[in-house]
Amino acid sequence: MRRITLAAAALAIACGSIAVGGGAGPAIAQPTATGPTALPFTQVLRRCDFSKFQYTGAAWYGRPSGEMRIDGGEVVVDLRFATGVPNARYDVRLIQTPRPQSLNCNPGDPGVAGGVLFTDNAGAAATTVRAPVMSGATGAWVSVTRPGAYSQIPEEFYTTDLIVRF
Repeated sequence: MRRITLAAAALAIACGSIAVGGGAGPAIAQPTATGPTALPFTQVLRRCDFSKFQYTGAAWYGRPSGEMRIDGGEVVVDLRFATGVPNARYDVRLIQTPRPQSLNCNPGDPGVAGGVLFTDNAGAAATTVRAPVMSGATGAWVSVTRPGAYSQIPEEFYTTDLIVRF
């Protein structure tokens, strides 16, 4: 009986320390000197300040993935894309934060770098986007969109789930 009690106490202590150490918090990651930060993507359309647009549903089935790193004063994103629309153009934006909602985030705007993905016959593509770290920037996130033919809302969109801090 004593062994069971000691085992239960040890398990409670271990689980308690796990529960205290984990939890819901802001989605923040930092690239380290040992390697890049993996970028999780989701089908969420975001404004320039990283807030979500309401009432825009997910569409299509592309699977972007990538890594972000700091390399000699530059933010670098290596992006791969699978199961996209074959032979299509996707626009990629690397957006540095903080950024007020009132500013645009078009490629070429301060703190915004752009690139293009062209998918092959299987819907796969890869690209690298790099930009100098903007003065006062504390992080960055990535947006991948396929322009809509008859709308200002993109036909297909993916954004990172987190802001990578640096």
